[in-house]
Amino acid sequence: MLIMRRLHIILIMIFCFGVLVCGLGIGVMLMEFSGLQYGGELLIGSNNMTTETIDVKFETENGEKTISQRYYPNAEKYHGVQADSSVPKDTVRFQITYNEDVIEPYAYWDEDEEKVLCSWYWCGRDDELALMMEAKDVILQNLKEGKLVSINRLTIEEISVFVNPADINDVRYLY
Repeated sequence: MLIMRRLHIILIMIFCFGVLVCGLGIGVMLMEFSGLQYGGELLIGSNNMTTETIDVKFETENGEKTISQRYYPNAEKYHGVQADSSVPKDTVRFQITYNEDVIEPYAYWDEDEEKVLCSWYWCGRDDELALMMEAKDVILQNLKEGKLVSINRLTIEEISVFVNPADINDVRYLY
């Protein structure tokens, strides 16, 4: 009976020591984490940027001229639909600056929805494993410097939308 009691005391002491060590570990982790600073966003991969212009004619029968576009990461660079006299009447012009190693933009008239759609295909000509290893190296280097960073790939830098000045009041832009 005495041996069992001693064994229970020893096991309780081991358990309490384990809880203490875990608490110390969590405390040290929180101290290290609270010392990190945000280092901003870093771009990885190729930045092979090109600008392409795509014209699409409105083929509407009811007179509505609707443009729909997919979300893109740098949406803060969007300046609204702009009037340009070099654009033919009943036509929308997309001027897209994009990374040609990652995506291929396209625009077309969708007869079913009766609107112009602008989007892109992911072509991903970059090596995904190499990108992952580059991101790992960037994250570890910044952690050594006491910073947390966001990693991103540059896909679309900017999309500008132009229509003829005669059409500017008739166009509805869905984003």
